[in-house]
Amino acid sequence: MLRNLIILCIVLVVDNTEALVRRDVTQTTQPNILDTIQRNIDQLRICVDQSLARAVSEVNEKQLDPILNVVGEQLNRLSKAYSDLLASNPSKQ
Repeated sequence: MLRNLIILCIVLVVDNTEALVRRDVTQTTQPNILDTIQRNIDQLRICVDQSLARAVSEVNEKQLDPILNVVGEQLNRLSKAYSDLLASNPSKQ
């Protein structure tokens, strides 16, 4: 009987210890949501910059030759068409 009473007292003391412990918690203000969004955007920008830099560093000049040739041909055609238009329409002075 005494044994059961001691066990009951121990259980009650252990159960109520949370009420005796004092926790010093300072009231924190809510973080500004715009600051969090700005920080995430900055991290995304850094990630994209690094990914693009890595992709560009892997490009070889030889891989760009066909693209540059096509662009050059199109510019030559456009330039020729423009000069033909100017030659066919004499300007009035």
